[in-house]
Amino acid sequence: MFQVNKQVINWLVDDDNPPVKYLTHKILLDEKNTTRLENLRSNINTYQPIVEILCNQKENTYWYEKGKDKNYKKYLGTFWQLHFLSRMQAEKNEQISNACEHIFSTGQAPNGGFSMWGTNSQSIICLTANMVRAFIHFGYLNDERTQKALEYISSNFVDTNGSFRCRPIGLLENCYMTLPKILFALTAVPEQKRNARINKGIDLCVMRLLENQVYLYLPEKNKEWMKIVASQKLKGQELVDKKNEFIAKHSPIITKEKAGWMKFGFPLNYNSDTLDAMLSLVSAKVKHQPALDSALDLIKSKQKDDIWFNEKQYKSPTHTVIEPINSKSKWLTLHALIVLKHYMGLDILD
Repeated sequence: MFQVNKQVINWLVDDDNPPVKYLTHKILLDEKNTTRLENLRSNINTYQPIVEILCNQKENTYWYEKGKDKNYKKYLGTFWQLHFLSRMQAEKNEQISNACEHIFSTGQAPNGGFSMWGTNSQSIICLTANMVRAFIHFGYLNDERTQKALEYISSNFVDTNGSFRCRPIGLLENCYMTLPKILFALTAVPEQKRNARINKGIDLCVMRLLENQVYLYLPEKNKEWMKIVASQKLKGQELVDKKNEFIAKHSPIITKEKAGWMKFGFPLNYNSDTLDAMLSLVSAKVKHQPALDSALDLIKSKQKDDIWFNEKQYKSPTHTVIEPINSKSKWLTLHALIVLKHYMGLDILD
């Protein structure tokens, strides 16, 4: 049982962060009064970062610039604002509805994936997963366009048994940081509406995360390999062939912790961290098992007086600062306690 001081819970339910207040009552305190929860949820869009993002919207429809090639602009474009808003639990209003329609019409490729240019070749699975999660949050689950995006994930991840087009230059066979994004998207579909392929996709994500104890996934020889890539200027088929030779020579490849995954931040972009990944496993209702112990220990090690601190900061400009770097983080404290409650139980001390 993880013990937390009641003062920390009182801090989380202060009025300055309505989304965290709502989620604390709903998840940590198991609030059963639906009327009270609805009242708390009705205040979410008064949260200052949500207000600031919405105030920066143009023509009540998009952010940054209107062109389809501008939606992905880090971190000012419309893709990112819908992602950030959904992560902060924003309630759909006219501005958000207009932005969703803008992205459906300019950011979704014919193949169903969401794309930097609106074209099939620029469709990105992590971006698609983030958008699916956002659109389901905003009530578009049954929209045929969301279903088409889910089909894109199924075709490009599930049907290929967890292998997808995004193959990194490094020794990883596929981008690993995408797994929590895919898992969040697939578990956003209510259980009664999941088909066999969605369930298989969830199982694939969970299996791969557990195989690596969540964050111990970086090949130990990766730095050595990347020096070879740079010195020989490898690319194309030559890169693939040399990579396979290197892996065969050094097999079995030993993995270690990914440094970036050991620092926690909110909100994340296309990347993930250990806390984010553990939260995705909670969304899949994965039960405790020994493979999760090191990740749980890492999460617990980050606390100071039951509070977690923001350790990340975007290098590119944003429309708002949700929580400054190195500051006490209500979002990360909430997420850490959700994970610890799920796997250990939560004892709130007076």
